[in-house]
Amino acid sequence: MKTGVMPVGNLSASQVRSVLLAATAPPPLRNTRPWRFQCTPDSVELYADPLTTGTDSEQRERLLDCGAALLNLRLAIKAQGSNTDVRIFPSAGRPDLLAIVRPQGYETIAPGDGELVAAIADRQSNRRPFTAAVIPDAVQRQLRRAAEVERAWLATITADLVPQLREIMRRTEAPPATPGPGGGSDLDVEPGRLVVVIGTLHDTALGRLQAGQAMQRVLLTASAAGLSAALSSQAMAEPATRRELRQLLGGGLWPQIMLRLGHGTPVPSSAQAPLEDVVISDEHPFAASRPHGVARRGSR
Repeated sequence: MKTGVMPVGNLSASQVRSVLLAATAPPPLRNTRPWRFQCTPDSVELYADPLTTGTDSEQRERLLDCGAALLNLRLAIKAQGSNTDVRIFPSAGRPDLLAIVRPQGYETIAPGDGELVAAIADRQSNRRPFTAAVIPDAVQRQLRRAAEVERAWLATITADLVPQLREIMRRTEAPPATPGPGGGSDLDVEPGRLVVVIGTLHDTALGRLQAGQAMQRVLLTASAAGLSAALSSQAMAEPATRRELRQLLGGGLWPQIMLRLGHGTPVPSSAQAPLEDVVISDEHPFAASRPHGVARRGSR
């Protein structure tokens, strides 16, 4: 079947296939994969699969997932030796068109970004319990910087905030995530466990897309440092509890996603959707390409 993969800018068709495989690698927050890509002679366009119904939480998570895919796409194009010109929300009349990415010119990828590209294939959500090994301060600074690079912020849930966070999560209507083998939990915050929240100054579509890119850069940075991560949106599932979490963090940031980071045992790689399912073509048009997973609340 024709996949719609074609040469784009200074990238060959095989290079475009490679960058699209990287872009579609992030495990989504829900069972659906909301991103869609279309190749043109000079750009790769990123679309969000239309979501005509759904809660605000579902809309937010869709943009977080698409932001993660966009970050991977940008990094993968750099790994091919090409610079990227990225236009976010380029058309006011097309809210589903999230970004246009043009490979232009040539650029040597920075060593740090090269490490992140290498981590794309290994980055998996880990619901297993983490060990008590402490995350060094230097690594924590790298994680904060990773979020800031993408115009988001990483706030740490300190020990004195944990009881209030537990209460917020207890009151949410979203059921807790099913723990992985061995029984990890969203608040496995014994010494050495690091729980952080990625937030943005504005709770807009743009802010959420930036948060998704920040989330993925933080996760790849953690993976490159040998850390495991589990993601939770439970505390953000309802507007009331999300506002409470915002106040818990000082009231300046809109919380978008919570991460539990630490040292854990490896987990199997998740299945990746075929490119035919997520790349728009004449034989596989956008309107017919919606995913068929069962939406679920909670964490990954």
